[in-house]
Amino acid sequence: MKSFEKKKNIKPVKTEQQQYSVFFAKLNTPVVFGLFIFILLFFYLQKQLAFHFYYIEQEQLFLWSRAYFLSFIIKPAGLLQWLTEFCVQHFIQPYLGALIMSVILTAISILAAGIIKRIASTANLHILSLLPIVFLLYMHFDINYLYEGTVAYLLMLLVMYGYFCIGNFLPRIIYVTVSGILLFWCAGPVAFLFTVCVFLWEILNRFSKAFVFILPILLVAALAFVGVYTSLADNYRLLLLPDGYYTRQLHPGTEIYLSWVVLPVILLLCRLFSKRQHTGRKRKYAEYLLQLMSVAVLFGFTIEKFTDRSYDFFKEFNYYTRNGQWDKIIERCDEGVNNYLHLNFLNMALIEKGELAEKMFSFPQGGLQGLTVTWNMMPHISALQSDIYFSIGHIALAQRMAFEANVSMQNSNGAMLKRLVQTNLIYGAYPVAEKYIDLLEQTKYYSEWAHEHRRFLWNDYAVENDALLGMKRKCIPVSNTLIEEQNIHIDMEYIAIQNPAHQASIQYVGALFLLTKDILLFRELLEKHYGTDVLPTLPKSYQEAIIIVTEQDPSKWEQFNISEQVIQRYNEYKKQVLDNRGNAALPNLLKASFSDTYWYYYMFYKL
Repeated sequence: MKSFEKKKNIKPVKTEQQQYSVFFAKLNTPVVFGLFIFILLFFYLQKQLAFHFYYIEQEQLFLWSRAYFLSFIIKPAGLLQWLTEFCVQHFIQPYLGALIMSVILTAISILAAGIIKRIASTANLHILSLLPIVFLLYMHFDINYLYEGTVAYLLMLLVMYGYFCIGNFLPRIIYVTVSGILLFWCAGPVAFLFTVCVFLWEILNRFSKAFVFILPILLVAALAFVGVYTSLADNYRLLLLPDGYYTRQLHPGTEIYLSWVVLPVILLLCRLFSKRQHTGRKRKYAEYLLQLMSVAVLFGFTIEKFTDRSYDFFKEFNYYTRNGQWDKIIERCDEGVNNYLHLNFLNMALIEKGELAEKMFSFPQGGLQGLTVTWNMMPHISALQSDIYFSIGHIALAQRMAFEANVSMQNSNGAMLKRLVQTNLIYGAYPVAEKYIDLLEQTKYYSEWAHEHRRFLWNDYAVENDALLGMKRKCIPVSNTLIEEQNIHIDMEYIAIQNPAHQASIQYVGALFLLTKDILLFRELLEKHYGTDVLPTLPKSYQEAIIIVTEQDPSKWEQFNISEQVIQRYNEYKKQVLDNRGNAALPNLLKASFSDTYWYYYMFYKL
């Protein structure tokens, strides 16, 4: 009897085909599926959006305080904004941006797959759950997209999954009505998407009772009406459409609607195939493979069309600027300079390294805009100009632009708050500096920097002996002057005279005259300051420019100590010009050997 019982408990050995079946069954579980999607997303996001995450972090300032939390809870969509800012604050750390967004997007895919499985388990449509994250990815390349939109989508799918778990009519209508109101209060416009999707599903499945579900839609619309009436938003698109998750001063492109449109489409497909019979294993995996390939092809052919990559270099250069990695900017510009913004970063990097006057024409310059682009009140331009003015020693304009960058954003900019701390310490406005330090000390990643700068408060000796703050304090004019950006060269020359050790100031003035081809003012500048502490020697581009000014009087070259190498190169340049006079190909002929000279810029660049 015992031997019989032992034989009875022996498990039969599975065939190789059965083992594969078990393996693929496990492979199809949400955990493995989610892990696969997460790994793909993480590597893709880290490769494509690493600098984007660093940049987005600066768009907000998350404070670790009870008062800060309560200030969000009491306003519509405040909880969503608080949750998003909590996540985004960590983007300042390498890899955390890609990690956090991969988790959120993977959760969206898993929830979408869970909904599909619940309403159409035999339809083999689970791979379609990738479509929402594909369309959401498009928006993540846009610096004006608010990540609240992605987190809101996740919350909406979580609520929708709960709806599909309810079988009875009365609990369903109560759940949808209450959830629609709460979603609108906590997450904003996705409440409208949720109620519309529920109404569509009810129409498709229970037509006779479906019209009761118009009530949640009307309630959400009524809340939007109240929001517009009370000036919570300018118009209804900000409260009922994904436009609400975009910078309010701007209008998004059509790609922002794709993730919203695809959800009802998926529900419609699930309804069409919900009565389908179970298919064989081979056919099921063939359908999965077909869907996966279709999603991959769709993504591959549309990612460039629906994403804005024009700011990629800007975001990368912004990161290098924040970390003082000036050589990185110069190295990247060796590959080519595409626009004025890139030139601004490049010239600022050359200023910080003390090489602007020596090497600026080693790169294609673009006139005055290459030094500082025209201010257009946009926060990223204000922040860039603050960095440039701080580099050249114009503390007043650096402070003004830092302030403009903060007030023109929906939230504070951590980097610009640091700049306001620096400029107010430089000016000795210690109470104002302390206010900003108190604010930064409430953050996770800026608190240490803020605490270190607290030692400068009411301590002129510490400020004046600091390598950075002390040097910049010496740039402050002794007497108050009216700030005029149009005549900035006057301020900069005064700063250079007052603080000759700050060579960036005089180099900026000289570069300004050279880029605008104002040779007469440039000559006056050199005659006034050459040989003094302000301009003890002439860098390469200055020597090249003075040759143009004094070409008819070469004796001046010795006075300005023009090097033999520069004179010899000029003679070669002049010979090629004379030998090819009237030749339309002259610019290209000279470019090969002389594109890094001021002579080439002066002759061929049109202002």
